[in-house]
Amino acid sequence: MVLVTGATGFLGSHLVCRLLADGQIVRACRRNTSDTKEFNLVFQHYFPEYTQQLALAKNLVWVQTDVLELDTLAEAIIGVEWVYHCAALVSFEAADRDLLMEVNSIGTANVVNLCLINGVKNLCYVSSIASLGRTKSGSTMDEHSKWETSALNSNYAISKYRAELEVWRGSEEGLDVIIVNPGVIIGVGDFKKGSNSLVHSIYKGMPLYSMGVNGYVDVKDVARAMVLLVKSKIRNQRFVMVGSNLRIRDLFFMLADGFHKKRPYIMVTPFLAALSWRVMKVVRLFYKKGIAITKETARAAVNESYYNSNKIITELSFTFTPIENTVKECCEVYLKTTTNNI
Repeated sequence: MVLVTGATGFLGSHLVCRLLADGQIVRACRRNTSDTKEFNLVFQHYFPEYTQQLALAKNLVWVQTDVLELDTLAEAIIGVEWVYHCAALVSFEAADRDLLMEVNSIGTANVVNLCLINGVKNLCYVSSIASLGRTKSGSTMDEHSKWETSALNSNYAISKYRAELEVWRGSEEGLDVIIVNPGVIIGVGDFKKGSNSLVHSIYKGMPLYSMGVNGYVDVKDVARAMVLLVKSKIRNQRFVMVGSNLRIRDLFFMLADGFHKKRPYIMVTPFLAALSWRVMKVVRLFYKKGIAITKETARAAVNESYYNSNKIITELSFTFTPIENTVKECCEVYLKTTTNNI
């Protein structure tokens, strides 16, 4: 049996479905306030036939817990061989700093400690390219990149870096670990929240784009890589998961073309990016389009960050899904499942 934290989240939902398709018995964690809408959408996407859904549901055991609730978390971990730790808070709001550190860092320490106490053999942790730190615009980062304290690092990045330290500490204490560092994850899911909200924003007519560069990856690729890494003999290593380094403009244009919508036509310059998070009127404009602008996200919109994923390509002969295919699937599923409920 395997345990998945954050099972109702975007990546967690895909990972659970991947594990079920692989014949695994999955103990899936959700909080008492978790919304299962996204999981249900992803589950039906993977398994459209009702008879298949019924058959696989027998191998899915839901447990109500939280990474900050030691008692219920300890009960959930007992008897499992592998733990996939996907639960995390993603926020770029300054007001969420303490909560980010608590959920992402302390929560991960709790998972690591309980794995060690209960004799769990292995832990696969979902980190982020953010934990590699921010360097000067235009540089390329990989698994060997060293964290540097910098004003460019978001509170989210700091919390994920600290969480990684807890995982490596667990490795030193005898726990076999795998860390994956995905880029911005996109794919079929709830298109009105998280990184996927940009899909909804483009459909509704987002006029803005920027020339910033970031690393993107298909959600199915991340889930597939995690399962493959667990099955392999690779242990105590990290893997950057970025399928494409892409300008934000190009991604937005691809989405607009996929919807047969007008492409964004106003370029966000560094000056406008710096101004946008200061001027509430501009911030409200962004919010109406589904994308919240903070100091950190505004800075990232014009920064050029490149990532190298050659390690997983070499070690697992891994092939990433072309981003064009991911965008096409997102647009098709969005139009089938979302537009009637806008």
